Amino acid sequence: MIKNIKDIQPKEQKWLANAIASIIMIDDSLKNTQIKFIKQLFIVFLGEEPSDLLSEISAIVKKGIKPNLDKIEITDPNKLIFILDMLSASVFVNGKRMHLETERYFDIGKKLGFRIGILSYRLSLEVEKERVKRKLSLLNNDIRKELNG
Repeated sequence: MIKNIKDIQPKEQKWLANAIASIIMIDDSLKNTQIKFIKQLFIVFLGEEPSDLLSEISAIVKKGIKPNLDKIEITDPNKLIFILDMLSASVFVNGKRMHLETERYFDIGKKLGFRIGILSYRLSLEVEKERVKRKLSLLNNDIRKELNG
């Protein structure tokens, strides 16, 4: 299992940066919170904030030009899983799944060679993760209220 962005090739890192930027820029409503989310995304997935990749994504976003993505051939399943995890989490960059981000995720996933079924299943798992996070937050608030109440 890949735990570090450095475990994928520079060409793959650049492609991933363009893919993430493409997803978060799709609805033209990029906010500072989305950049913060990207930083958090890397910390959660990698335990670090890879400055090179973040700089690249920020540069793409600041230019305001949505990157074109070509197909990329990656045969290592661990790399594909890592990239797909990053992409599916990027769909929720603004805290909720939006239609345009979802469409872009599917387009990008196809460029990796994935079928719709796998892409749908992975995205549904991300939806469930987001739902559980919200439920846990509500539960934590209820516990705090009860203890302080």
